[in-house]
Amino acid sequence: MDGGSKIHYKGWEIVPLAVPTSDARWTASCDIERAGADGVEVFEGATMQFVRDQEDDAIAAACDEAIRQIDNIIANPLVRLA
Repeated sequence: MDGGSKIHYKGWEIVPLAVPTSDARWTASCDIERAGADGVEVFEGATMQFVRDQEDDAIAAACDEAIRQIDNIIANPLVRLA
């Protein structure tokens, strides 16, 4: 996936990153960000690394986790990612 690709979700941006591993698999994770009054708030490494045989599968797993993280923050705005 292109490094500049972002997925829009409920006012947030999901920024996936996938890289090949040494054993011909793929690892992916996502940052999430949103624009606010003080600029863009970025949660780097919002998801763990997901390793899959195919790039699209790794990205899908990481993006699914990012969506859960965003939904949790929306449900409880006092929650912040560690």
